[in-house]
Amino acid sequence: MRLLPQKNNGRLMAVVLTLIVLLLAYLLGVHWWFVAPHLEIAGQMGDLREQQQRFQETSKQRAEIEKRLTDVRNFEQSNQAFLSQADAAGAASDLIQRMKQAVTEHGGDQNRCQVLTHQQLSGGKPELYEKVTIQVRMRCDLEPLSSIIYQLESGKPYLFVEQLMIYKQNYGYVAPGQKQPQQSALDIRFNLSGYMRKRGAEKA
Repeated sequence: MRLLPQKNNGRLMAVVLTLIVLLLAYLLGVHWWFVAPHLEIAGQMGDLREQQQRFQETSKQRAEIEKRLTDVRNFEQSNQAFLSQADAAGAASDLIQRMKQAVTEHGGDQNRCQVLTHQQLSGGKPELYEKVTIQVRMRCDLEPLSSIIYQLESGKPYLFVEQLMIYKQNYGYVAPGQKQPQQSALDIRFNLSGYMRKRGAEKA
């Protein structure tokens, strides 16, 4: 096998070294200082052109979008799912009146079903719409209680019975022939909540 002359090997090596030097010179002196910034600018311009096209398409639909927003606002204003009051105190008063009305309609004997205490609760977890809650304690039998809760939760505005707790109590009166006091109505405790149309805390 014949080997290339030493002179040819020297020329080949010189050519290779020259190409390497030129490549390094291009990368260090031209590409990173001139070509790369232009490529980056070209990419940014392409992104801006795409955004501009999207904005132009959206602007063409402006009339339709504004009409839909108006429809949404009108629907929200007429939506009976919310409490109609604009402040929490008025909304809490409305909840109390609705609860008392349900007790009057379904409670029957006042001695067997009546509201003992009620108070407005404040604070709580922030929600998208402002929530109004009252804490209720009442004495009632189970059958009218179920009708009262059904009326509260099935109507409009939307109300929610939460944290319902039921305790059994006894009267102090002992009937003739009985050793134990007669069983009384149940001790009922729960929170009654509703939402105002007023916006609350935005969820992250």
